[in-house]
Amino acid sequence: MLTPEQLAHCADDIINLYSQLEEEIVRDIARRIAKTGTMTDTGIWQAQHMQELGTLHSDVLSSVAKYSDKTESELKKLFEDAGITATEYDNEIYRQNGLNPKSLKVSDVQMQLLEAGFKKTQGNLSNLTLTTAVSSQTSFMNACSLAELKASSGAFTPQQAIADAIKQVAQDGAFVIYPSGHRDRLDVAVRRNVMTGIGQTTGQICLANAQELGCDLMEITAHAGARPSHSAWQGQIVSLSGQRGYLSLSDIGYGTGDGFKGWNCRHDWYPYFEGSSRMYSAKDLEELNAKNIEYPDGSMHTLYEAEQQQRAFERKIRATKRILAACDEALNNLSDEELLQKLEKNFSHYSVKMKRQESELNSFCNKTGLLKDNSRSQAYGFSRSTAQKAVSSANKHYVTWSKEHNINNIETLAEYYNVKYNDSERYAILKKYVSSIDTGMLSPLTGFDIYEEYYNIIQNELIGLTASSGIKIKSQSKHFLERVFGTKNDSTHENESRSGVPLDDIKDAILNGEVKITHGGNSVLHSTEKCGVTINPYTGKLIQANPK
Repeated sequence: MLTPEQLAHCADDIINLYSQLEEEIVRDIARRIAKTGTMTDTGIWQAQHMQELGTLHSDVLSSVAKYSDKTESELKKLFEDAGITATEYDNEIYRQNGLNPKSLKVSDVQMQLLEAGFKKTQGNLSNLTLTTAVSSQTSFMNACSLAELKASSGAFTPQQAIADAIKQVAQDGAFVIYPSGHRDRLDVAVRRNVMTGIGQTTGQICLANAQELGCDLMEITAHAGARPSHSAWQGQIVSLSGQRGYLSLSDIGYGTGDGFKGWNCRHDWYPYFEGSSRMYSAKDLEELNAKNIEYPDGSMHTLYEAEQQQRAFERKIRATKRILAACDEALNNLSDEELLQKLEKNFSHYSVKMKRQESELNSFCNKTGLLKDNSRSQAYGFSRSTAQKAVSSANKHYVTWSKEHNINNIETLAEYYNVKYNDSERYAILKKYVSSIDTGMLSPLTGFDIYEEYYNIIQNELIGLTASSGIKIKSQSKHFLERVFGTKNDSTHENESRSGVPLDDIKDAILNGEVKITHGGNSVLHSTEKCGVTINPYTGKLIQANPK
């Protein structure tokens, strides 16, 4: 038997090798697009990209051959280790029940199954990777054709068209094409092939061992986060002969793609003897399938649902990293200054996006208790050098943005994302401040530190008061705080500027001001000789303040 965790991570080392292959392919295509120039002469540009197309196929095949040789030895060792681990676990159960099982190395049947499983998986890998040579050509041709079409339309500059082509190549990445026409990302296809191959082979070995020793009953492993169709039979006893009172092989979908030992299945089985202790109680299985994962919004979900959400976050990060890797490669092979500037701008944009996505994932994992799997958010072509450039670019962008908005008390991008995902109340204040600056209502000279300080003073000293009209003050609007400071460019009043209002004067108006109902009863004005304060009578929200 292999545990669900062993099956889940059995392909990690192989994926790492193919990540290096994917790096070479994506960077190669991005480099070739950059080398074709900026279409100053369409005919010349077409000739250049056709020339690049001619060498792309052979270069990709060379890369595939290089990594296939490395993979074969790694894969063979992986199968041998998995087979030994699975049979040793099962054999201990057999010995405890008075039987004498054969070890893997001395069983011809088991070794034949192991060798057949290895050869099948290796053959599938070879077929998958060989299609990448064709798909790489297709990706390159499609990107170049679209760039030419965009440039010739006049709606895009040649530089913009080529920058978009490089982005498209990164989004497509390296992919495989099945005989059915279905496409998969190379890393997805490799992971599925290896994980499924290992699972099916060890399952067959365990089955052959059971049949040889006359064991009819097998107990299936169970794990949290199982897909719904598998959670129905995980942890149960299955009879190989179809005895009544137990699940049959057909009940668990053995031999089908979406059943036990099918695509990406993390379940395994091991011998069970009547009267033996069960590994999983009914309560254990109920807890594994429970909706006990709380999302940040308070909703409850199963671990399976939460892990699917986690995978979605990871896919987004990988997609962004691929774009960054392609941009980085193109930037190293450019001479056109305008295109260089465009790609540098793209690199900066996606650097910031990557840091945001990583913060989203970290926050989700922290709040749900899920373990972060860094291997699943890695992307080919995203070397340490590219990572350092991306981090530097993102931080530089934040420094510029924060200076423009005078945000001096959230000094780094990491601090910003910590506020965004872990301090919702403070982030809401920050969003209001930034909006007021961007719309011209407030001057950046205000500073977020002062803005935040005044917001908190209002919360502590004004919220909770009972106005002279009898209205209980419950909240403050963004516009109210803008008026406290004084508006720089009030779009609600013909873009005029307005002086601010001291908080002491506002408090006096709330408590002692004359009361006047305005706007058809939807607001109540509290006035003194120094200022007027408007309150929503239904919500208790401070709407605005005006100096006299």
